[in-house]
Parts: sequence; C-alpha cells; structure tokens
Amino acid sequence: MTAQFFLPDFDIVRASDGSHLPPPDDGFHADTVGEAPIPVGRVLVVDDERLIADTVAQVLNLHGYDAFTAYDGPEALKLAERFRPDYLLTDVMMPVMNGIDLARAVEEMLPSVKVLLFSGQAGTSALLQRQRVDDSHYNIVAKPIHPDKLVETLRNLRSRR
Repeated sequence: MTAQFFLPDFDIVRASDGSHLPPPDDGFHADTVGEAPIPVGRVLVVDDERLIADTVAQVLNLHGYDAFTAYDGPEALKLAERFRPDYLLTDVMMPVMNGIDLARAVEEMLPSVKVLLFSGQAGTSALLQRQRVDDSHYNIVAKPIHPDKLVETLRNLRSRR
C-alpha cells in the first residue's frame, strides 16, 4: 500500500546524501516571524520508500518543522547522531533494520527523542507484539495518513514525556 498525500508542488526536501544536511544541533532551534522566535521541532523521517519519506518531510517542513529524510535504519542512525532530532518518525517494515529496532537505537543515543511509528503493512502486528513483550511503548499510525492528522499527532507527542 502506498501512502497518499496531497501537497502543493514545493521543492523543499533535504537530500540525505550529506550535501544538504542541517547544521549540527546547537541546542536552539527557531524560526522568526517578525521579532518573536517560534520553536521548530527537528524531525527525522525514515522510510525505505523514498517518495513517502520525501513527501512526509515536505508536509512537516510546510508546517514549520525542521524535517529531513533517511531511507534505511543504518543511514538514519548516522544522521540522528548529527541531526539530534526531537522526533523520530519511522516506517516499521524496512529491510536491514526495522523501525522498532531503529527507534530503540535512537532512544539509546537520544533518550528524549519522541518516536512515532507508521506503517501500511499487516506484518507490523507481529513486530508490535514483540515490542509489547519487551515493555517498550511507541505510538503508531497507519499509512496513509492525512497531513493534518500527522501534524496533530506530532504536536500531541510534544506534550507527552
């Protein structure tokens, strides 16, 4: 199942090849509107389907988040170390490293990261059952997800923990 998102045609996705990475985390993230700083959450979006990862990053960037993409778990771990995201938004079913294992590894590195899993595959239930046995609890949303619902879900995560 392929996620469907409806967006204006903007080219604002950052490449994950290293050429357009954001600067290392300096502890403060803000945009300005007039004189007042507005905090921006940093989001690492991970999905092995590049179109989905890029589209989700576009949606989040349009909503004021500082989002960029990785297309597999090992790449995401490397980028998380430098990018130091506030949020990890990852597909569950990916080759090499699934999203749950990725979330655990990123949480070890960044204990305050907020994790949101998303999946469009039925095989996710077995992984989630294993997760419950290990006593780790992540929020999960189904693909496709409406962009407004995705942003609302991330905002709700911000108020937890």
